[in-house]
Amino acid sequence: MQILWRLVLAHLLADFTFQTDFIAKWKRESIFGGLIHSFVFFACASVLCFSQLGRPWAAFGIALPANGWVALALLSFCHFLEDEWRVRTIRKFRSADSFFFFLLDQFIHLALIYFFFPPGRIARPETWVMFGMLFVLATHFASIFVYFIEKTVSGSSRLDTRERYFSMAERLAICIALLLPGFWALSFAAAWLPRMFISRSHPEYDTSFLNHISGNLLAIILGVAARTIYYG
Repeated sequence: MQILWRLVLAHLLADFTFQTDFIAKWKRESIFGGLIHSFVFFACASVLCFSQLGRPWAAFGIALPANGWVALALLSFCHFLEDEWRVRTIRKFRSADSFFFFLLDQFIHLALIYFFFPPGRIARPETWVMFGMLFVLATHFASIFVYFIEKTVSGSSRLDTRERYFSMAERLAICIALLLPGFWALSFAAAWLPRMFISRSHPEYDTSFLNHISGNLLAIILGVAARTIYYG
């Protein structure tokens, strides 16, 4: 059933694309920030899964007598509880704000989505859903992912707004290039790599080598994966 991937896309949009710096800070400071964030997830999922909300869903592998609206409300509440647990844990143990804890948080969110996923065979994502997930993963998700990698390795990192959006555009361009048909992808990559290294020599481009390499490597992995799914 395609609804699984739509819920994953809704999660990615809510947790990364639509989770602004203001909302992320609000979540850490007040329970209301977490409630608003969970409502954003509910709204994204409602729009993306609207055609499926009138039929029964599943919760923890058991079919619910109620329809998808109730299941989605329960899933959104679980999303809220997970985020509150993470916020409170980080507040109590500063060391919990780590790369491992970030991955654990994402794993729990995705596991919850799987448990609420209507029973049926897991199919390949719809093309528009795949491109939507690719966009979020290559841009906002990758920014946080690389931030934690750099923080883990070097002990510090930063997310300068100007450089962050420049890097997001760069990673998205790599993913799009790898989706081009035939040998066009390789031709674009051959032209892109020199430009990528020339851009680093610009004095206004103040991003670490680790940030630069890990971000673009992630973009290549995402692009190749999307290409395999799309042309496979």
